[in-house]
Amino acid sequence: MDKKELSFKDYSLEKQFIDYWDGVVRQWLCKNNDWKKMTDGETEEARATKEQRQIIEAINKTYKNDSKYKINTIHMPEPYWGNPTDCSIVLMNYNPAGGQRVNRHTTISCKDCQGCEPLTDEDKKIIGATTFIKYVKENGYSHFAADESPVFKTEEILGADKKWFWDEDNGYEGYSWWQQKCGWLDHLVEIICGKKDDERWPFAMELCGWHSKEWKTDLKWIENCRTIIKERTIFPLLKAMEKSLHGSPTKIAVCIGAGFSKTSLEKFFQDEKQDVAFQDVTKQIYDNINRKYKGEIECKDSEFKDLFNQMNFEKDNIHIVANWKVEQKEKNNDAIEDKSEKKNRNYRVYKINIRESSNDNKYYILNTNYSGKNSHPGKHFWKFEKYLIDEIKNFENNAGLE
Repeated sequence: MDKKELSFKDYSLEKQFIDYWDGVVRQWLCKNNDWKKMTDGETEEARATKEQRQIIEAINKTYKNDSKYKINTIHMPEPYWGNPTDCSIVLMNYNPAGGQRVNRHTTISCKDCQGCEPLTDEDKKIIGATTFIKYVKENGYSHFAADESPVFKTEEILGADKKWFWDEDNGYEGYSWWQQKCGWLDHLVEIICGKKDDERWPFAMELCGWHSKEWKTDLKWIENCRTIIKERTIFPLLKAMEKSLHGSPTKIAVCIGAGFSKTSLEKFFQDEKQDVAFQDVTKQIYDNINRKYKGEIECKDSEFKDLFNQMNFEKDNIHIVANWKVEQKEKNNDAIEDKSEKKNRNYRVYKINIRESSNDNKYYILNTNYSGKNSHPGKHFWKFEKYLIDEIKNFENNAGLE
């Protein structure tokens, strides 16, 4: 893009993230998904949408021989959920939801789309007038994502006026996915903050706010869009961390999925030598945990002890194996057989120093994944996560800090 790159210290969360995505979504809604019209002109909305068009075309060019990985702009972009300026915890996600099927909460008719076919007459019958699209058009995306945060609320809290959102047959298809994460997110908030937070919602952001039927972790297109993603994803991640976690001096964001490898993250910071320093501290954290466990900790909890016995450093990750108890019914009767199977989890820890900062905050990203999949850790791993996060908080006083 023909523009000067923003530095971290000059970056405005409200202007370069919230207003930016409001503009992109507004263009998508008003221009009927006609890319030529959406990106025409020099308005803020047109320039923002032009950047997103660059990302979409880079992705689709990378996967030109496999349509299932292509971005499908028939769906409205969903770049984030929650309020980045007032949140309990920051979650970074690399997997855009959605696919090729029509959903009445995220779909409008489209022209000249990338990666999809125009809607049929039957498709248009599915799309109602009083849905997600209408609400967002009237109130703005940021208002809906931040003030309503429906993906983090139960149907009782949502109430009858939001029945369209959580309805079992016609509801928003991403709701159940986020509801599966809510217990884990509450757990993270409690162990990072040291207390529960019933007033502030998580802030969950996407590497790519658009939709594809499937998603590859082989993100070759990042190099062509590195500046855009840095300014629209990485910088707002760090800025939101400043606003979160009750003013805690240690800021820990969590990202799910193997897409955020050390190599990928380093690319975003390689031009920020004056403002931001990036460091992979996974090995040091692992050594500290291992030394403390072997030399100091008497673990009376057998399940917790078993986890530590299954901890190792593998492929630059802290690798944990847990025995997962599974109940299986016999085929011919109702008898239940208890079986146990092993599940594994990888954790990586990155430290980010922001130079010339006005505060003493310490920033960390905890990257967790399971065999490259975008799924949250089950409860069997939560006890280990508590110990891991406590060790991240104590890291400044531990031996081995560079």
